[in-house]
Amino acid sequence: MNRLAARLAALIAQFEPEPPTPYVLRRDIDVSGVSGTGVVAEGVIFSAAAKSTGATRWRGERGSTVAWDHAVDVESIHGHDGATSVVLLPVPAMLAALSSIAELGRQRGSDEWARGWNEALRAVHGLVERALDPHLAAAEERANPVEGT
Repeated sequence: MNRLAARLAALIAQFEPEPPTPYVLRRDIDVSGVSGTGVVAEGVIFSAAAKSTGATRWRGERGSTVAWDHAVDVESIHGHDGATSVVLLPVPAMLAALSSIAELGRQRGSDEWARGWNEALRAVHGLVERALDPHLAAAEERANPVEGT
């Protein structure tokens, strides 16, 4: 396992057995005439370890936050018979993809393909490191606490 893959594994380990799942509420028809159409709210369904509760934050001038004992109720209450849908953001799949990218190795050889691959790999690894560095560093600190503190 290379350095980036190990750092990502430490970040992901904080969410074992699964991370929370963010979502948006996308409204095609504004049945109530209040919230408009498009993305009208954003929220999160917490993991099974947190009993799959959730929270929704409505966008707009009259925004409010709602806590859900059962996050699956969001669509049945606000779905308006299909006019509004919950669109889940695939965090577990994205984390798996990042982990796979982190594990990709350099190609040997002096041909153009190997050089292009290695340049692209360095660029992608750099982007991942820059985007996640504050989170990765915090995860590493928690995983390896300094003795005596």
